[in-house]
Amino acid sequence: MPELPDLVHIVKALGPEIEGRRILRAAVRNPIVLRILVPGSFPDLVAGKVLRRLERHGPFLHAGLDPGLDLVMHLMLSGRLRLAVPGEKALPATAFSFELDDGRVLYYGDEKSMGKIYLSAAGDFGSIPSYLTQGVDVTSSDFSFELFSGLIDRKRCQARVFIMDQTCLSAIGNAYADEILFEAGIHPKAPCHALSPEKRRALYDAVRSVLAWGIEEVESAARPLEDKVRSHLRVRGRAGQKCPRCGALIRKAGVLGFDSFFCPVCQPDLTGRGLDWTKLPSG
Repeated sequence: MPELPDLVHIVKALGPEIEGRRILRAAVRNPIVLRILVPGSFPDLVAGKVLRRLERHGPFLHAGLDPGLDLVMHLMLSGRLRLAVPGEKALPATAFSFELDDGRVLYYGDEKSMGKIYLSAAGDFGSIPSYLTQGVDVTSSDFSFELFSGLIDRKRCQARVFIMDQTCLSAIGNAYADEILFEAGIHPKAPCHALSPEKRRALYDAVRSVLAWGIEEVESAARPLEDKVRSHLRVRGRAGQKCPRCGALIRKAGVLGFDSFFCPVCQPDLTGRGLDWTKLPSG
């Protein structure tokens, strides 16, 4: 938490609420998540600044702090945000908070301290790892099939590794990588160079359709910003359960150190390794 659909929802729901608000005070409870790239203390630097447009850049959330600063948040797996009215509880494991000029408080919570919050001089994104090396935004009009084809043509890695490479496609996480491959009918370990033209087209179409579906599902759930909305996912986290298409048991496999969930019937392994996934343990 969060993945791209979650971030899109956060920007849409939170952006209009905080844009133009002045930060009166900041409190820091867990400085481990902070990366201060300018001289000074975090509370002193942000106090009095006005929050400008909240935007998504790949897996990052960015808001200008007027004058002269940028706040970039990489929430990773455990970062969460809550905009609370007076009297409402803080997030569990709150790392820092902003008291805003309308009486509300913006909390950042991170139970595992995995997120990274950067405070930099305005426009100094080069000091933020991976910020400037993001590939094409897969939700943008720039993400054409021609561009996708040019990217995958040069790859010999596994399909799941390719679609999660943020220097190529920005930015697909673990959950939606599984859902995209399921929609396309492609095994997560399938080598990119072995995919037929039809399968490459199916993979491109699945990236677009699955993320659009995920965004719609997250938004329609209307849950608090900090909640993980995952009940709509069809294969992710469902090892041992029946495939919603064919009824076979969903399997789990490791791909480059990450768990991957797939249907062995809808996503047959055509790598020639001789593995019959339908007969392997499902856990």
